[in-house]
Amino acid sequence: MKGATFGIVTVVLVVVLVWLFAGSAHSPGRGEFQANLVTPGEVNDGGWSENAYKGLQRIEADLGAQVHNAVAQKASFPDMLNILRTYLSEGCDVVFLHAGEWWQPKLVELANEHPKVRVFVSGNDKAAEGNVAGLRFVLEDACYVLGYLSGKMTKSGVLGCVGPQKHPVIESTFEAFSAGARAARADIDVRIVWTDSWTDVAKAKEQTLALIGQNADLIFHNANNGAQGVFEAVQESKDKGVLCFGSNDNQNELAPDSILASAVLDIPKVFLDIAAQVKAGSFDGKTQLLGLPQGYVWVAYNAKLESKIPPEVKKACDELVEKIKSGELKVPRK
Repeated sequence: MKGATFGIVTVVLVVVLVWLFAGSAHSPGRGEFQANLVTPGEVNDGGWSENAYKGLQRIEADLGAQVHNAVAQKASFPDMLNILRTYLSEGCDVVFLHAGEWWQPKLVELANEHPKVRVFVSGNDKAAEGNVAGLRFVLEDACYVLGYLSGKMTKSGVLGCVGPQKHPVIESTFEAFSAGARAARADIDVRIVWTDSWTDVAKAKEQTLALIGQNADLIFHNANNGAQGVFEAVQESKDKGVLCFGSNDNQNELAPDSILASAVLDIPKVFLDIAAQVKAGSFDGKTQLLGLPQGYVWVAYNAKLESKIPPEVKKACDELVEKIKSGELKVPRK
């Protein structure tokens, strides 16, 4: 009887050990596809960071992946690096770092210590270094069209751009907007202001009101959380005929009486498509350029305000889109 009992206990122990071992094989980063994200701002900003988080959710839903996300406080590079170090040490398959300025030698050095993990830096078009590659979203394609639209519709001849901090990827969208505006009207005056913050809504509103005080009647932003301040300022200036644009996402519903159109970037689809390639083992390892020709960027007009656009201007904008898609028109960018 004692021998039988011992045999049963032994079997139970073996089963438990096998179960525990199998369980450990499915811990984060082992046996399951895992995708992680670090954003420079909170994921409720209605634009850049929120779109990245939506992409992570798509990866979870469509690929059955384990996902984790974290915010690098004040877009801090050291904070991001600490988060990435934790992600890599715990094991994962892909990491999206959602800020172009984070591509620095220390990042590459750390990532290359874990060559099996694919690390992507959003908003950067440097050539891939080991397992680090860029995802360069060519929002400029849509910005150029919005600039042209603004140049044709402005009554004052003054346009405004509101940005957070001077980074090439932000400055490039303003350059494309300005180029489009100049293509429509040679004597256009495009004024650019900076809030020096990714999150300061009040400063963005203050800067936008200052632009409006300088007769700017169409305002384009690429201001992250500051977008709210831009929209508030424009809404308060509706009696002056001021309108604005959304960016990075279709923001038309955030201020439907004031946003004429949005420069849309489908970050969720980008993240999902890239993660699917990594999971399938088909990713080519190169930095990706993702714009209007590739189907990831477009112009979304606000149905409520679209009637304000003269038909001939709308037709000209549509023709610009087709020229960009075909490669006939190369939009300037940094």
